[in-house]
Amino acid sequence: MYAIFLSLLISFSVFTYADDIGYESPYIYDSPALNDLAYAKYLAPKSNTQDLIALQTSVKSQKSRGTCTMFTAMGLLEHTLIRDHSYPRDIDFSEEWMEYIIMSSKTTEGSSISKNLKAVHKYGVVYESTLPYIGKRWRELADSPLAMSRCGDFSGTRLQSCLLGHRDPYLLRMSDEQVLSLGDADFVTIRNEATALKEEIVSKILPLKKSYKIKKLSKVKELLQKNQSVIMGVKLFYGSWNHSKTDKLNIQARDKKKWYEGIVTYPEVGSFDRRISMEKGGGHSLILVGYDDEKIIHSKMKMEDGTWREFTYKGVYYFKNSWGVRGSGRDFTLDGESFPGYGMISQKYAHEFGSFYAIPNK
Repeated sequence: MYAIFLSLLISFSVFTYADDIGYESPYIYDSPALNDLAYAKYLAPKSNTQDLIALQTSVKSQKSRGTCTMFTAMGLLEHTLIRDHSYPRDIDFSEEWMEYIIMSSKTTEGSSISKNLKAVHKYGVVYESTLPYIGKRWRELADSPLAMSRCGDFSGTRLQSCLLGHRDPYLLRMSDEQVLSLGDADFVTIRNEATALKEEIVSKILPLKKSYKIKKLSKVKELLQKNQSVIMGVKLFYGSWNHSKTDKLNIQARDKKKWYEGIVTYPEVGSFDRRISMEKGGGHSLILVGYDDEKIIHSKMKMEDGTWREFTYKGVYYFKNSWGVRGSGRDFTLDGESFPGYGMISQKYAHEFGSFYAIPNK
C-alpha cells in the first residue's frame, strides 16, 4: 500500500450557496478567545475596514462543497502576499488543491484552519489556473463522469477520500513514476508546481506552528487595526443568519432583507434559533476585515414561548464570505459603497461562539 491513512481529524465546515441550498459538515466546538477587551483601553473604537477590504482578493463561492476553511485559508495567504509583499489583487490560489491535500487523509468533509495551514507548509500551494476549483460535491461515483473516471476503481476509505478530494488520495505520497504509471500526468505537473511555490512563496510568509489560534480578543482587534485579516470559525445559527434553513427547520419567519444585506445578529437564549440551530446547525469559516464598536444592528427573534422579541446589538465585525455574491451579502454596503459577498456579524455572536486564527509575522 502506498500510504497509511492518518487518524480522522476533528473539524468543522459548512456549505451554503445562493438562497435555498445548504450542506453542513460536523461542527466541533472550540473554546473562544479570552475576552480581555474591558482592559484593552488602547484599542480604537473602529478599524479602517475599507482599507483592509482593498487588500483582499475577490469574493469566491464554495458552491456545493463543505470547503469554507479551504477558502479562508487560501484567502488569508493571498491577503498576506498583497499586504506584505505587494502582490496583485488578482493572485489566486487553488482551493481544489487545499481540499485535496486535506482529504487525502480523511473520510469526512470539513477541516480546521490550523490543520490547513500546516498542510500548506508541508505541501505548498498551486495556482487556480493550474487546478481549477470544482464546485460540485461528489457523494457517489454516479454524481459525475469525472468522479467515475478518477475514483471508480477504488473502494472503502480510498474511495471516500477520493470522492471528497476529487482525486486518488494515494497519489500524494507516490513517486512521479508511480503516478505516471497510473496515467495521471497532470498530477505530476500540479505537485511539481506546489513544491516550487512552497519554496518560492510559502516558506517566506508561513512559519510552522502547532496552532494558529489567537488566544485573546484584544489581539484580534489589534491585527485588524494593522490591516491584517483574521479568520473566524463560528457556530452557524440559521435564524441569526436568516439562512434558508430558518424556514425549513421552522425556526421563525425569515428576513431575506437582512440575508441579502449580510447582517448576522445573535441567537438569543430562549429563542427557537438557539435551541434548533444548536442541535442541527453546522459551522462556518470567515475572513474578518474590520470592526466597529459603535455600529448598531437590530433583530427580531421568535422565542420558545411563542412570543416575538426585538433586540439591539452594539458592535460588529465585518467579514468576507465564501458564498459568492448573489446570496448572503449581495446588497452589503459600507459608507455608501457596495461590497457584494461581504457582511457584518454582531460582536456578541462572534465573541461567544467564534474562534480566531491568524498568520504570524515571520
